[in-house]
Amino acid sequence: MIKSVSLINFRNHKQLNLKFDNNFVYINGINGSGKTSVLEAINYIATTKSHRTNNDIDVIRRGEVFSKIVLETTRNRYELVISEQGKIASLNNKEIRKLSDFISKLKVVLFAPEDLNLIKGSPSIRRSFIDLELTKIKRSYLRNLTDYRNILKQRNALLKNISLDDDLTFLNILGNQLYEVGIKVIEQRSEFIKLLNEQTKLVYKDLSSNEINVLYQPSVDKEAFMKHITKNQKQDILYQTTNVGPHRDDFIVKYNENNAANSSQGEIRLMVIAIKLGLLKVIKNAVNEDVILLLDDVLSELDQRRQKVILDKLPKDIQIIMNSAIKIKSDKIDIITLKGDKENNE
Repeated sequence: MIKSVSLINFRNHKQLNLKFDNNFVYINGINGSGKTSVLEAINYIATTKSHRTNNDIDVIRRGEVFSKIVLETTRNRYELVISEQGKIASLNNKEIRKLSDFISKLKVVLFAPEDLNLIKGSPSIRRSFIDLELTKIKRSYLRNLTDYRNILKQRNALLKNISLDDDLTFLNILGNQLYEVGIKVIEQRSEFIKLLNEQTKLVYKDLSSNEINVLYQPSVDKEAFMKHITKNQKQDILYQTTNVGPHRDDFIVKYNENNAANSSQGEIRLMVIAIKLGLLKVIKNAVNEDVILLLDDVLSELDQRRQKVILDKLPKDIQIIMNSAIKIKSDKIDIITLKGDKENNE
């Protein structure tokens, strides 16, 4: 359970100190008060990345040279400093030399409006989702994925500098290496999507009378992958790139047997919420650790009936940190009101 979050020069927060006492934390405030930034910072500690930008320095408050996030749970103290020189991570006041050893120490599942692109967006967005979430479950996946990307980079560099008349021995060696690690990536992704589909379907039954399926779509099966790597190098040489493999994988979400991308905005939001709640169960079952659920503007574009259903179905055995511009009153949850970048919130 997260007990406190402190931000220095993060987005519009010059200094922000928040303390949490309950499992359900509700953050409200006017637009621009920095509600989403709090969830972004928590997710940043978990992933060492922002879900809102690809440029790390975007999170640094304008005019400052660094941002700092300090997060304390009932067990650990996490710290991350972000600057133009890079990132420095610490766990329990001890610097972590490799960021890969810091990633997913804190287990978090985030729903954000950007996640609607899991259904509407490009295959690269869905691949990134698989890669990010699988690293929370299997450390071996991160190693396999890193190895695959390194070999792929070498192979593609070679493809740009050879012709059909050249000796292909080194290309074959790289191809075999790519296949060996690529198959491991495919197998782990396949198992993950299978589990995610099972849990998502169960969650969605409680939210809707419709049907949803999450289906893995590898770019190639094992046999075709090996055949391409060993016998169809001509195509790759002509295009100067590796045309098949896990780097071209995808998954599709089916809504009543149709492509979910053709559904309404409200239906897509409900499906993505189900996917995230299904993901939460997959991670909890796999790691047997506390998982924090972050909900950024989760209820917009849903009617009051669906809003109530979602709130009623949220898991009770985990910590949930949620933001909204709507004010509520309750003695059973932490309610934190942000007032903008000119004030500190204790």
